[in-house]
Amino acid sequence: MGIMNFFRSLILFFLCSFFSYSQGNSEKINNEYTIEIIKHKVKRKQTLYTISKLYNVQIDDIIKYNNQIKGFKISRKMELNIPIKKDIIPKKEFLKPVIDSLQRNSKQLKDLKINLLESTFKNKSIKFALLSPFNLNNIEIDSIENSKNYLKNLNLSTISLDFYSGLLSALRKVQELSINVDLKVIDTQNDFKSISQIISSNLFDDYDFILGPLVPRNINQLSKTIINSKTPIVSPLSSKTVELNSNVFQSMPTEKNQRSIMLEYVKKLLDTDPDPCVMIVYDDKSIKVKDQILEIYPYAELINTDMTNGLVDPELTDSLLVSSKKNIVFLESQNLNIITSVSSLLNSQISKERSISLLTTFRADVYENENISYEHLGNLKFTYPSYYRPVYDEKLDAFNELYLARFGKLPNKIAIRGYDITLDLVLRVAFKKKLIKSIDIGETEYLQNRFNYLPKDDGYINNSIFLIQHDKLNIYEIYNDK
Repeated sequence: MGIMNFFRSLILFFLCSFFSYSQGNSEKINNEYTIEIIKHKVKRKQTLYTISKLYNVQIDDIIKYNNQIKGFKISRKMELNIPIKKDIIPKKEFLKPVIDSLQRNSKQLKDLKINLLESTFKNKSIKFALLSPFNLNNIEIDSIENSKNYLKNLNLSTISLDFYSGLLSALRKVQELSINVDLKVIDTQNDFKSISQIISSNLFDDYDFILGPLVPRNINQLSKTIINSKTPIVSPLSSKTVELNSNVFQSMPTEKNQRSIMLEYVKKLLDTDPDPCVMIVYDDKSIKVKDQILEIYPYAELINTDMTNGLVDPELTDSLLVSSKKNIVFLESQNLNIITSVSSLLNSQISKERSISLLTTFRADVYENENISYEHLGNLKFTYPSYYRPVYDEKLDAFNELYLARFGKLPNKIAIRGYDITLDLVLRVAFKKKLIKSIDIGETEYLQNRFNYLPKDDGYINNSIFLIQHDKLNIYEIYNDK
């Protein structure tokens, strides 16, 4: 079995049939909207709930237009009438009073998110390429067991496949909007020579955009080689700074930008509490950010874990934390052992008389390690900047159900980001014809990610950053009025 055949089998494993539907009759309800009937054939594991979320209609309305439904039971291959509301009054005219009102309030206008799913599309034929390190040459084709073991672990192959599954879910959503997509998938193998060969054997000039490569150095290699090309290159997953040439879009806010937003938020804490008790736990790699925090809180107590062999003395923290003021602790280390020990230690020192808030100016992926207690972080009201919003709502619940039915597992944040960024890029091109022309439309938002590209150096960077706070076992987005 050749490598290309194996790659095709992997793709086929993730591919499944899109929702099939046909347009039916329209029914005029009043002077504001009509009901258009869409035919939907029920797929395996679909429920009335998932279908209602898919089309954004009420379950009661689906039942009303389908006499064959008994109770809430539906079966596979059952054909349902889906009543879709269609506005008679053009949306722009209908919303004009609201928009006029928002224009009188600059803060509200800034917070308005653009919903491209409800836009009128000028371009309904999109062509793009996904360049990703599937690393199929590392998979033992003749050994199913070894392949399974390899794909169990987090590596570039599993990251690529998770991202790709999210991308496929986005394309299914795009198909519902009658947008045709021509996708080319290329395995970069995370190798300089392979990428050079890909560039020499592919002409990307007629592509609307290139999504990837995933690794920053490969993005830089690609953008330098085709620097005169007008085809946008989108870096999808890295917060490390890439070289922003004129055709490069960095879709993930950089670590520097995330820290900057968090420090602006911290400055505003002084307005409500000008004299808290502050402690900074840091290491030699975070001396620069420690100095930035000291500019805000010059009297902060300092603990350098590299000077204490990675240990924090419980008696020292107990003596520094007080009951007469608010206690703020900045944890500026990406060391797993330090994070687990400090969060556990501080959690044990909370009392009715003494509250402690834990903050960091950058939350790396190390915080997702299972050894870090979310309960401890919740008790400490852990606050941090983030490129995504780890908050679960009905939209995400509906996506999870569809993803589970299709791929047999729940999506992780990489799959969700694959969905969000692919949907955003395709809709931007469909709406504005060219990705470069879409940067002026404002901030877009989907499941867990937002996108608002601003000029940076010669390219563009996503400036949408969330401020997240844990509270007990809940996670919230907080707002920073800049």
